[in-house]
Amino acid sequence: MHLETPRLVIRTFNEADADAWVALVNDTDVGRYTPPSDDATIDMFEGVLERRQASEREQGFAMWAVDRRDTGEFIGQCGFYMSEGNGREIEIAYHYFPASWGHGYATEAAAAALGYAFGTLGLDEVIALVMPDNLGSCRVAEHAGMRFVTSEATYYDIPHLRKYALTRGEWVASHPR
Repeated sequence: MHLETPRLVIRTFNEADADAWVALVNDTDVGRYTPPSDDATIDMFEGVLERRQASEREQGFAMWAVDRRDTGEFIGQCGFYMSEGNGREIEIAYHYFPASWGHGYATEAAAAALGYAFGTLGLDEVIALVMPDNLGSCRVAEHAGMRFVTSEATYYDIPHLRKYALTRGEWVASHPR
């Protein structure tokens, strides 16, 4: 997968992304807003890469690497996966190094990914789940066109998540050709 926006390249992860991905997911500021997990390792990345590439082959989507177009620098990840791993709902997620926060990159990538989801993939609905105190991610979901559903969602055994949703019909209505 390869998408380009005015400032970003959104692409399939590859082996060369291992060190950057480990640094991203182990970043303490990023980790404040994600479900608790063990520290990531290079060895762990191999399994993550295999699962993501399989998801992309089988379902057409995965979490993808996000690079700046002007520098080629890896700044984060954005993409889709089955919420709670069970296929009940398709969730968009985005995680970026703190140095990239506040520049609009997450919104730009999320909007492009949602366009791909509703256009190329033909998905019917996408949700976003945000930790209650992550106001930046709330703004990303809203600026990407998602509507607030509730602040009382429980997923991954985490209560009081803020849930956003967007349907293909809503996307098409707000993005006329």
